[in-house]
Amino acid sequence: MTELIAQSLCDRNPGFKEVIERGGPQQVARLIQDVLRSGHPLPEKVRAVMLRTDTDIHLVASALGDCLVSTPGEAPGLLIPAALADGKSGRARLKGVLRHRAAVVGHAVAPTEAEASVRAASRLLDLASVHDGPDAGVVFVDDHLSSLVLLQDESLAHTLIARRLRPLAGLTPERCERLEATLLAWLGGMGAPEVAKALSIHPQTVRYRMRQLEKLFGPRLRDPRTRFEIEMALRSRQLMAAARRRRTGATRRPRVTTKPRKALPRP
Repeated sequence: MTELIAQSLCDRNPGFKEVIERGGPQQVARLIQDVLRSGHPLPEKVRAVMLRTDTDIHLVASALGDCLVSTPGEAPGLLIPAALADGKSGRARLKGVLRHRAAVVGHAVAPTEAEASVRAASRLLDLASVHDGPDAGVVFVDDHLSSLVLLQDESLAHTLIARRLRPLAGLTPERCERLEATLLAWLGGMGAPEVAKALSIHPQTVRYRMRQLEKLFGPRLRDPRTRFEIEMALRSRQLMAAARRRRTGATRRPRVTTKPRKALPRP
């Protein structure tokens, strides 16, 4: 019976045979149930929506409509037709449904590549909001592709940082931060006036810092490949520092202040 159902679904849904061949029995069973229940063919593209918690996840699924829900024991998330997140109206609807939730919407992929969207969304969720709440929100992988590429392997990122930013290693944190900001803006193609405006400093300060950087890095700043790797290292360090600050801020409990007690009236 299952073989007949699967064959029927293969006839009705292009690419379903590949899903069956690649997916495990649990995934196939869920896809069969979903298609039979809805009567609709598989979407050409899907997106993962990964959540920090599974609280009321079925209410979210009901509000979104045509989607698959993670099973107990899996990382909480949904698999939705990619079109649900298309355009401003699609994004606005998702943000409304997922309001006050730490959630990440993955990139659009074929149903057979859904795991790739899950991985990317899960990785970005680790870098984004830690908890649900008023400050949480929906983040889209499509807006952070370069960040995910840079941080897909933090061990390699740390190796790149150690290798390409070694000339800055002996500086004080304050001086290092100033020079890194200047160098990153300069590597982005800005001249001294543009860098000065972006960093709110005087153009002469930019030129002074660039002379310091040229002494530290030497001819490496004139090699295109090395300059590209230096920029990658700077952006990787910047992204990891921002992620650490978000995690620290989310886990830090607000300080409880107590009002001073009024003196009791003397009898």
